[in-house]
Amino acid sequence: MELTASQIAYFIAILVILILLLMRKDIILPVIIAIFAIGLLATKDVIKAIQIIYTAILVSGIRLWHIIVIISLIIAMSKALDDIGADVILTKPFIRHLKSPTYSFWIIGLFMMLLSFFMWPAPAVGLIGTVLIIPSLKSGIDKVSLASIVSVFGFGIALSGDFFIQGAPSITAKAAGINTHQLVQNILPIWAVSSVVASVSLYFCVLYTSKHHPPSEYVETKPIHGRPVSFKSYTVSVIAVVLFLIDVLIMILFKIHSSGATALIGGTAIIVLIASAAIQENFLDKTRDYLREGFLNGMRTFAPVIIISAFFLLGETSMAKQVIGPHARGYLVDLGTYLSHHIPLNKYTASLLELAMGILTGMSGSGFSGLPLIGALAKTFSSAAFLNPALLASIGQLAAVWTGGGTLIPWSTAVVSAVIDVDSRKISKRNFIPAVLGLISAYIVTVILL
Repeated sequence: MELTASQIAYFIAILVILILLLMRKDIILPVIIAIFAIGLLATKDVIKAIQIIYTAILVSGIRLWHIIVIISLIIAMSKALDDIGADVILTKPFIRHLKSPTYSFWIIGLFMMLLSFFMWPAPAVGLIGTVLIIPSLKSGIDKVSLASIVSVFGFGIALSGDFFIQGAPSITAKAAGINTHQLVQNILPIWAVSSVVASVSLYFCVLYTSKHHPPSEYVETKPIHGRPVSFKSYTVSVIAVVLFLIDVLIMILFKIHSSGATALIGGTAIIVLIASAAIQENFLDKTRDYLREGFLNGMRTFAPVIIISAFFLLGETSMAKQVIGPHARGYLVDLGTYLSHHIPLNKYTASLLELAMGILTGMSGSGFSGLPLIGALAKTFSSAAFLNPALLASIGQLAAVWTGGGTLIPWSTAVVSAVIDVDSRKISKRNFIPAVLGLISAYIVTVILL
């Protein structure tokens, strides 16, 4: 297999973007230039290349729209609850338990992980993110650390295993030609070791930060018991908690997950927003204002994410065909095929290739988009080198989800960034060491087990 000019340009663009990220430079302009260059090389048509810039951004926006909507609704609901004093009410039960950074770290992390197992992390972060900000700050954890805890335990640890909903394992297993149960059994020890390594290393990072950079500026500007709350506010706050608990119960009993779980949380958020506005003066105007503010904040957060995702989604075959044309192929898919044809296979190289392909496909910002390729490569590599396909698929799945699921790269952490109001680049920087150490440990365990 020979690489085309557009494929080479795509790979060079990835390297340039990674270098700029390491230099802490903005990558929006390079991403737009890269989309144009790839479109021009693929079509040999300047007009078509100009159109591809718009089409790529449009398709990316359409794919992200459901996330933008749920986050915007949660931000709007959070603002409404904040105005009626619900933050004072809802944080009281947590204060006595979140006594220190250590207590806060493990309580918040494990709670996020458990919720994410049953309802996936995107709805979970909306449920607990805003409620836990003030108690965590009072305990000595800054907002960046809180965002990092939520993303690592939810979007990293819980989503990479996905043992209860089994969305990720089912996709990977199907492409690898094995059953889901077999994949889950094989991924469990790899997942356990990587999760422990990642969580413990993050714990020490957070502990170091809390000792040397206490979040006093946040605590002083927003005291917990700074204003009185009415009986109506208590009632709405309790109703909000009860409604979301009912949502969790419904998701578990009726096995509602993914887009269904997001829709349930989103609808509930609107109901809570309306209830919060109804006990205030000019509630009709308040309802409009909250929704407008929520969507303005949501779009402000996701605008750069849409453009960056437009480039990396070209790595998917379906996206490339939709944007460039029916003859196009996913550039990341082609890279995986190229590498597999030029590297001798054994348990070390096969595991490394699966790890690398998981990371590369995860760079699209979707931890799941590359799973079919991960499974297919595991099937191919296992046949060529007589290795366990489930173990190979496991390391690839972990790498893909940790990278693109919402932990390692900035444009995948937008959900947590929007809810907790933290720059996504800061979250990724804080997550980098724990995530990388987790993936390295996963690779070592995979090689040992093969």
